Amino acid sequence: MKYTAWLNKHIADLTGKTILVTGANSGLGYFTALQLAYRHGHILMACRNLITAEQARINILKEVPDAQLTIIPYDQASFQSIDDFVTRVKTTVSKIDIIVLNAGIIYPKKGEVTLDGFPLTSGVNFFNVYYLLRQLLGYYDQRQQDIRVVFVGSFSSYNVRLNGLDTLLNGQLPLMKQYAHSKLALAMLHHNLQMNLNIYDFPVLDHVTAVLAHPGLAATNIVRNFPSWLGKLINLYISLVSHSAESGALSLTYAAGNPYIVNGQFIGPSGLNEAMGYPKKLSLKKHFSVGSAKFIYAVGQYIKNLKGVK
Repeated sequence: MKYTAWLNKHIADLTGKTILVTGANSGLGYFTALQLAYRHGHILMACRNLITAEQARINILKEVPDAQLTIIPYDQASFQSIDDFVTRVKTTVSKIDIIVLNAGIIYPKKGEVTLDGFPLTSGVNFFNVYYLLRQLLGYYDQRQQDIRVVFVGSFSSYNVRLNGLDTLLNGQLPLMKQYAHSKLALAMLHHNLQMNLNIYDFPVLDHVTAVLAHPGLAATNIVRNFPSWLGKLINLYISLVSHSAESGALSLTYAAGNPYIVNGQFIGPSGLNEAMGYPKKLSLKKHFSVGSAKFIYAVGQYIKNLKGVK
């Protein structure tokens, strides 16, 4: 595997650490799982497609024969799947040290929704990430365990603004704008958690270190839902002006496993326009925090009022 010298220098020995990586079967999630497994972490591979997850597990073991890997079914498009996942984790996993919130979608068919009625992009990329943390963090926080939560953002969030909850619920917006808005919402959730603000659904999170990371412009299979010809063109363009998914994953791995990361940091590529390169610490954008407390509180109220949400 690549980057072993860099990983040995910048990522802690993760022996004894349990690391949850959502969407670990492909793309950035796969390489993040691989890199953290190389540094001896026990990886919980939270995946929707169990066939590709098993193949990913086999491939990681070829690179890291002593890797500790556990596959757990997880569909980020469904509250029920998240509830089932959390129940299984609570009964089988005594502790989680690091959570990498990687799973996401960029270009579904227009008009598609989650099983709970959210536009698919904002549902998968934001609302259901919020719901996962809502269901999971309080349980582990009660055990006085330090947890590092890595939010996987995007520099697409730099040039958009949220005008309230209705923006995220508007499934008629252009799909790329929906994607950018969902990633901005994640950055705003990161701000709330790292500041330990009074969020509607969460306990006092004294033991949570919240980190935001973005991979730059990386060639991944996140474009799998584009028309095939468009996906090929996009990946060709990305290959010319960006870096690989394996390189892009270094920012996520650094945010998860560097021993000197502190609460509230933002990690991304060091190259031109943050498109590629080894990870470095970035400055948070001002609009990640403006109005974030009010917005995230409204998200909590909205989810709480949904029929069937406990």
